[in-house]
Amino acid sequence: MYTAEEWYRIRVGFGGPEDFYPLKHVSHTQWGRVFSVPDSALLDVKIEDPQQSERTCFSITSVTHVTHCTGVRGILADQCMKFANEKEIGEGLSVRFSWWHAEANQMEKEEKKEKLKETTEAWTRERAGNLPQDVGSLRDSLLEQFISSPAFLKISNYGNFKFTYKLNDLIGEYEKSVCKGKYPEFRVLGTFRYDREVMHTVVVHPPGVEIFEKCPPLPSEVITREGAEWKWRPESTGSEMRVLIQGGDGSWRVSDCDPDSRSWEYLSFAFYLPDEKPEFPLPLELRHLSVCEMDRSQRFRKVYLTKDEAEKIYRSLLPSNTPTG
Repeated sequence: MYTAEEWYRIRVGFGGPEDFYPLKHVSHTQWGRVFSVPDSALLDVKIEDPQQSERTCFSITSVTHVTHCTGVRGILADQCMKFANEKEIGEGLSVRFSWWHAEANQMEKEEKKEKLKETTEAWTRERAGNLPQDVGSLRDSLLEQFISSPAFLKISNYGNFKFTYKLNDLIGEYEKSVCKGKYPEFRVLGTFRYDREVMHTVVVHPPGVEIFEKCPPLPSEVITREGAEWKWRPESTGSEMRVLIQGGDGSWRVSDCDPDSRSWEYLSFAFYLPDEKPEFPLPLELRHLSVCEMDRSQRFRKVYLTKDEAEKIYRSLLPSNTPTG
């Protein structure tokens, strides 16, 4: 069993190290990294004093599972996830999960971007003055550091094939197949940290699983659930840091900080699969599947495909009488 006393390093692999802080959804400031800065500290660059952070709230109705070309063929053929990899969550403790990432509501993303646009423009005018031809471009450059991380984009670091499922439907299927009709429990598994990513994880498991008895039940600061409604509250929604500075000639410009990168957050649901039956017989069909572009930074991985290459594979999976448009 593991404790919440401290984080530890799980491994170092492609893309950098993987650290794990069990039993807590850790905030940016708790990691002790200077450039893990929440959104609320950015415009005034309150890097040294970001405690009063306001979290942006998003509704979560859908989750996604991304895989590569071999994985998508196997899932469609088997109609279940037979080959879930083990994940280390403690010293000498590895378990199997089906991993799904939260997808923020598209309408809410647009609404919050519009609100940020108004706030950022007002903030820019207050500092730079009324510059009719410049305020818009300055504002837009500053806005690129909000709601712009891979958690909010259609690209992926893991593969080109994305299964999308309604979260509550997925929970219902898990209840029926893995929990044998009993309602699952939702607990704080912990926080995983990567080079530029912070992943808060909710473990979903059948009642009475001793492995997770020390995991706190939801809610947490990051994720809450009221009835059928799920709310995600990330602190950091972008991967850049930008500041407004004035040049010697009195003009204003937006500049990247040095370093300009910061950690961004995403939320995952880890559906526990018992060793005696490590399968999740979830109805996954072509209607749940879409093709996404794989992030360019992953181009040296063996599973990397361009989007055009992935589209060809997707078309090969369609029934012969299905129009390809």
